[in-house]
Amino acid sequence: MQQTSQINWLSILRGITIVLVLTYHVRLLNTSTGECYQWILDIGQWFKPFRMPTFVMVSGALLFYTRISKAWSVKALYKDKFIRIGLPLLFCTCLGNVLQIIFNGYVKTPHEVTIASFFRSFIEYNSSPWPHRWYLMVLLIMMMLYPVYRLILRSKIATVAVLVLLFALEPIDFYKLVETNWLYFFALNKYLPYFFLGIVLFRYRWYTLLNNAFFVPLLWCGYVLLYNCSYNDYLSLPTSVVGISAMISTAMLADRYIPSLCSSYRKYIFQIYLFGIVFQAFVELILWKMFGCPDSYVAIFYVLNMLAGIYMPVLISKMVERIPNRTLRLCFGLK
Repeated sequence: MQQTSQINWLSILRGITIVLVLTYHVRLLNTSTGECYQWILDIGQWFKPFRMPTFVMVSGALLFYTRISKAWSVKALYKDKFIRIGLPLLFCTCLGNVLQIIFNGYVKTPHEVTIASFFRSFIEYNSSPWPHRWYLMVLLIMMMLYPVYRLILRSKIATVAVLVLLFALEPIDFYKLVETNWLYFFALNKYLPYFFLGIVLFRYRWYTLLNNAFFVPLLWCGYVLLYNCSYNDYLSLPTSVVGISAMISTAMLADRYIPSLCSSYRKYIFQIYLFGIVFQAFVELILWKMFGCPDSYVAIFYVLNMLAGIYMPVLISKMVERIPNRTLRLCFGLK
């Protein structure tokens, strides 16, 4: 498989995955129950076992393909990631607090922003504005292990041993042992296995084993079977891995027959993750309620919620790209 094809199927995979991430953020009030519609929650729940694992795995794959395989120095990598990830994290933390102050009367979890809560929001995410910023911190920490990855990859035995160890630690809920999950560090074991898996898949080209159209229905059937048996905790990890495999195989198949899939937004995956939830919240908290939460239009508003989450960040990104100030563009995760 050629390099352009590698990147294209990976771009398709990122595009599909960000859509699944947004499904989890859709919330539309059912006035008869006072809660979100159950079918909307079910859609988000169905993709949960592999949604973020796939998202994280792709980040690991890209680290190998664009940095490790090109022998980037540790200093260059650190500088690049502190700017490309750290700066948007700082920017979104400040912006989240500002939006919390402005829209405090509309958000689902209103709370007063104080000097103390403002500084706390830089290192604690669950109880602060824009909580999905946690992924940027986890991604930054995983990137900082760059020299460790390079060392481990020198030996195939060491690589496989570390991968097995990471997945053995994945089921443990370390964050339940602490009062506050500072920097999301105590949940790192939930994501590092998949990040390293992405690195290993590209290092040894294991993903080529999934480049078979026959595997697409087979893997999805396997996922459905495992998902329906998810009451057994021992099956949660296999369910995630099979789901990731199904996603990779599907993306490769799409690359073969629909190479332009997701092309209208896949250049802005990072921005959709950062800012999509803001526009989804606008549809949920403002537009949906403005129209009286009509049951007969819930499907239309579901689609509108998703489209707003995808394409409004794309529009904002295209506007920011025209601004000659590089620092501002970097704050939005743009070059």
